[in-house]
Amino acid sequence: VFMLLFSLSLSSQVAVDLAAIKDSLIILGETIRDSPEFDKRKKANERFSFLLEEYLSFDEGYSDPLKEVQTMVSVSEEDYDFRIFTWLLPDSLFQLKAYGMIAAKTRRGIQITSLEDQKRNLIEPEFLVLKPRQWYGAIYYKLITTKKGRKKIYTLLGYSPDKPIQRKIVEIISIDKRGRPKFGAKVFYIEDFMDKKFRKAPMRLILSYSSEYSATVKWNEEEEMIIMDHLSPPNPRLKGLYDMYGPDMTYDGLEWDDDWWHLRPQVKFNSRQEIEFRPPDRPIGPEK
Repeated sequence: VFMLLFSLSLSSQVAVDLAAIKDSLIILGETIRDSPEFDKRKKANERFSFLLEEYLSFDEGYSDPLKEVQTMVSVSEEDYDFRIFTWLLPDSLFQLKAYGMIAAKTRRGIQITSLEDQKRNLIEPEFLVLKPRQWYGAIYYKLITTKKGRKKIYTLLGYSPDKPIQRKIVEIISIDKRGRPKFGAKVFYIEDFMDKKFRKAPMRLILSYSSEYSATVKWNEEEEMIIMDHLSPPNPRLKGLYDMYGPDMTYDGLEWDDDWWHLRPQVKFNSRQEIEFRPPDRPIGPEK
């Protein structure tokens, strides 16, 4: 009887603690987004990361979609073998840095990995396989599962806001048996993209365009295709100046066929979508 009561008490305590952690995540997330003071945003982000890792380490927390934390976006593998959480922190100059965390189920329990946004330091990221500390930071809003033989291929659609150039990313993620992630894979059968000619197979696709515009990169379930705005400059002489690029009212598609993503030009599609992010009004205080 004592052991039963102790077990019930412990379960109740865990439930209460998780509820309190979730409430804190909601408040901290709003501080990260809304506070005009960088120091407060930074400290809130550190606390947010710590509590999110603690929350996900419990089975109850792992299975919670955390929809109440509206400043963070999560996507999950269809069988919940792993989950990805991403959010943004405006720095003292209001450049947006991405943060991420991956929770994966393994035989040894839930493995949690933090991601470090290094996109500003990467040279030719289209051709790199990236580890968690080299992450091309983005907000992931869709995970697509395809198969290459018996192996599952996980494709992420992400958004990286910035000025004067923002980006959409078509990323590949794999998780090993220990729950460790890596990004990038040779699954794109594409020679030309965004006015670039690839000298070798890319590991990911990056769509760069002016921060003055929005662009669609969206999974179309009916067509089983990733639909993308075709991005181009207003004048052919401006090719390669991506801060001038924008949608030209035509669409391209990525179709999974014969174990590769193939580019399909001039597909028909007429819906638009963008991830919204509302930064604070103005910066206060130096970055530390």
